[in-house]
Amino acid sequence: MAQTVSISFLKDQLSHASTDPQRLALTLALCDQARNLHPDTLLVYANTAWHLAGVLGERTAAIRALYYISYGLTGNGSIDTALSRIDEGLGLLRRHPDPALAGDFYNQKGRCYMRQSDYENAIRMGYEVIRNGELSDDTLLQMEGKTLIGWAYLEMGRNSESLYWHLQALHTTNDEESRGRYAILLANLALNYGALGQNDSAFYFISRAIRYARKYENLFALSNSLAIEAQLLVRSGQPQLAEDPLKETVAIRKQIGDPFYMVSDMSQLGIYYANNHQPDKGIAITREGIDIARKYHIDTKLAFLYNTLAENYRSAGDDSDYTSTLQKIISLKDSMYRKNSAQALAEMRAKYELQKKENTIIAQEFDLKRKNYLFYGSLFLTLVILSSAYAIFRNNKKQEQLKLDAMRRDEKRISLLAVAAAEEKERRRIAADLHDNLGAYAVSLASNIDFIERHLSTGEERDVYVQLRNNSQEIISQLRDTIWVLNKDELCITAISDRIKLFVNRIGPSHPALTIDIVERIGHDLPLSSPQAFHLYRILQEAIMNALRHSHGSRLVIDISSDRTWRIIVRDNGQGMRAGTSPGNGIANMKSRCTEEGWSIEWQTGGEGTAVILCPLTG
Repeated sequence: MAQTVSISFLKDQLSHASTDPQRLALTLALCDQARNLHPDTLLVYANTAWHLAGVLGERTAAIRALYYISYGLTGNGSIDTALSRIDEGLGLLRRHPDPALAGDFYNQKGRCYMRQSDYENAIRMGYEVIRNGELSDDTLLQMEGKTLIGWAYLEMGRNSESLYWHLQALHTTNDEESRGRYAILLANLALNYGALGQNDSAFYFISRAIRYARKYENLFALSNSLAIEAQLLVRSGQPQLAEDPLKETVAIRKQIGDPFYMVSDMSQLGIYYANNHQPDKGIAITREGIDIARKYHIDTKLAFLYNTLAENYRSAGDDSDYTSTLQKIISLKDSMYRKNSAQALAEMRAKYELQKKENTIIAQEFDLKRKNYLFYGSLFLTLVILSSAYAIFRNNKKQEQLKLDAMRRDEKRISLLAVAAAEEKERRRIAADLHDNLGAYAVSLASNIDFIERHLSTGEERDVYVQLRNNSQEIISQLRDTIWVLNKDELCITAISDRIKLFVNRIGPSHPALTIDIVERIGHDLPLSSPQAFHLYRILQEAIMNALRHSHGSRLVIDISSDRTWRIIVRDNGQGMRAGTSPGNGIANMKSRCTEEGWSIEWQTGGEGTAVILCPLTG
């Protein structure tokens, strides 16, 4: 049975094809559904296309079929054979260049290296994919290459570099449909943000990934996204919601039949069962995963699977099987250690032999030229001695001055460190005092006001009550914002963006007629000091409130970008406002804060609405 509507349609069309060219075109179209097909099924179609292309003399179609053969071989765990087919295809493309098709082969080769944990070569393949994508003006191929590099850094635990490359992939195009059709990128972004502890962004991207994967019938992306969603739910303290996405993930993996991901998901589900007191289910799913891993020689996953099995035995109180499984884990790790040690020794030996040969060649060349160099060497040595004597004389004269300068620098550095430590201690003390004293009084004030409400009689008294209640809530909100900044040594642009999101969520219901959107384009997450973060947050609060009070518009956009420097624009579509027209001291305070931090702020009004543009001074 076909897995998707598209596959069902193509199979039906293929069954009614009457000519070999039609059959070839439809078979290749089915191969294009590789991410939704079982590897064995894909290999049947790919080999059929290879045969038809040979009969018809269609060289490009034959190379495409070879690519899908390598894809299917990768999926069923035959990595060495897949690499051989990839090199065969690249050899053909060197004689008959096609940058887009070459990019597909390099991407597939990168996937093979990833499954062998050869991240350095996987990254090298990612650059090749990007280069061929640029040569063929293929946006999707460029996104795939950048995503491959980000994936490699993710597996190495280098989350910041991984996030950088995944954001580069996302910003390759502004076309939302193109991003949606490549939902695995959105899933990887969610995984990045989750690893960095930014759960709001992680859930935002994973929900988009799942939605688009279902919309465009991408089963591979859907299964990955569901597994990541389950992981995020567990990390955020909602493990009871993780079972359904995990079950759906395992079901899809079995359907599309990629054992590499299948056994990983089974182990993840087994851990869930162990931690939720369902060891019988955990033991069953983990044993099934071990059988699949052994069948497809996925040795790197066995230790993980046996560890999950041991956790379930312990949860079940089966001490005997728990102990024997632990012994099995030790044996697997010893075997892996010996394998890795042997490999490391072989690499060291190869490097040693190469260096030894190079040293021999250098020695022979030196021996041949030594006689010619002897005279010039003696002359040069005499000059060096004379120069050295002069240099020593001058150096001794400078040493005392250098020592004195070093002492002054050390004294200055120690003084700065002492000041910084004192400032940090005082800042934390103020934050604690605000929280413990003023915070407690503010909360008590709000509670007392609520008590007063029950004893009010006239409408005028109730108006006064509303004002008191709003003011007390604003005091609490301002205290929380201040304590948030004071408790941090420094804050990055994403942290400020997340705080603005909370602020917008808090005030949004009071302004239902105006839609507020936050756009983030953060390539490099620049850090700000605690005072800078406080000033920036207050400036943005004032800009937003000015737009809400005075623009009379229907939409407000907060555009936050950060790469080599940062830039934030607060833009509304209202009636327009010149700087200085807002009542009170808000505009003056915004300018004062910017002057203090060395930032630029300007108001632009043209046509419709007002834009407040904030960025560091470049001069």
